Amino acid sequence: MILVSDSERTDKAGGSVDQISGDPPLSGTRLKIAEAALETLKTRGFAGASAREIASAGNFNQALIFYHFGSIEKLMLAALELVSTRRMQAYGPPFEQAGTVAELAALARQIYAEDLENGYVTVLGEMIAGAVSSPELAAGVLVRIQPWIDMVERKLREMLTGSLLQSMLPAHEVAFAIIALYVGVDMLSHLAGDHSQAEALLDLVGRYAPLAAALLPAREEAGR
Repeated sequence: MILVSDSERTDKAGGSVDQISGDPPLSGTRLKIAEAALETLKTRGFAGASAREIASAGNFNQALIFYHFGSIEKLMLAALELVSTRRMQAYGPPFEQAGTVAELAALARQIYAEDLENGYVTVLGEMIAGAVSSPELAAGVLVRIQPWIDMVERKLREMLTGSLLQSMLPAHEVAFAIIALYVGVDMLSHLAGDHSQAEALLDLVGRYAPLAAALLPAREEAGR
């Protein structure tokens, strides 16, 4: 089942999409172009996302890409922004509300499944692959990943407070490691064209998540 937020329905109907990076909202023609770039990333990959292919996917003149975004790289970042913003809108609230490790593990499994179904795993993999040879693109990708690291760090601080692990696990570094693991699993699955191992890993985390209750007694009790 694909989770589509009310905000996603609105932006597809012609509204605007607030940007998590702080860039101006996408709306009107800019939103249409970003949508076309997103679909092209899914079907053609980063290497195949030329101005011609994007314009063909969106049925508009390719000159509009450079008029509104200045370059293909900036448009690609806008497409990634579109994905990240929608994901944050859809999953941010349930993530903040989750009170146990088991709930967080189940949500991570749901996010991965829906990212896979929506093609977002492909988009992230293609953008990271493209960023390897472009410092400007790499910096832009990192900016759009940072809010996820920040969100995980806040949740870690919340859950570790008062536990035996609070002084042992630096929240920022662990949050970075968790997001890096998720991105790395995405990348390897994308390269292999096989997501079964990633799904098995997430299922394994879900099965063993309840054991964390012994290390986080106060938080787990509050979450029941």
